[in-house]
Amino acid sequence: MMELLVSEREERFRYIAYIAGALAALRGDVRTKIVFGGGRAKLCAWAQGRVGACVLPLAEEKIAEIYCIGYKYEKLCAEVRPAGLDDAEQELLRAALIAADLAADLRYVRARLKEVSVHTLDGFFNFRLRELAEKWSGVAACVPRAFTRGELAEFIEYLPLGSRGRVFLKGCAVYDARCRRLQRASLLGGGADSLCEILLSGAAKVDCLDVPTEREQLFLRRYFAGRVGFYA
Repeated sequence: MMELLVSEREERFRYIAYIAGALAALRGDVRTKIVFGGGRAKLCAWAQGRVGACVLPLAEEKIAEIYCIGYKYEKLCAEVRPAGLDDAEQELLRAALIAADLAADLRYVRARLKEVSVHTLDGFFNFRLRELAEKWSGVAACVPRAFTRGELAEFIEYLPLGSRGRVFLKGCAVYDARCRRLQRASLLGGGADSLCEILLSGAAKVDCLDVPTEREQLFLRRYFAGRVGFYA
């Protein structure tokens, strides 16, 4: 039987919930339990056979996303607050900064998570991912103290260079090419957000399967002009 243990500070429970939600989507008999105590939240998962063999790789994938999206977002919130952008635009800037290096950051973290079945998320980050945290501080230091909306648009337009991917927008939810709902934006702390989800996907094109909201239309016109399809 495969057993997985993941713990985190209770105020970061959304990270535990993110892993538990991913495991719940596995087909087969995966048992999970979440317990609270001593200011911490702990996820326990058990599985056998072929399903058990899938649990650790999936957990590693989600834990890497927690670090490279959730933890990086926390750092950027503290260190990146340029003048010239409103709160919503600053959220987009932080999501774009995460997306810019996401693939490389994920590779770095996954290489250090191999074959680990007991995860203390905050402890592992503080002791094993210090160099990554320092890299993020370096990125934050390069962000100008004043940022214009035009510069934000240029930065977002630059992100998907070389990407051929696309995502699908329907009813404020974002899906990949395999019709799987993307939920990385939930790691940002403010719940699911379709605009940040699009940026975190790294997609070069957005296909709208429904009529976008006014907020989504403004975002798509401003940042994805010429890269949007409508099929509503």
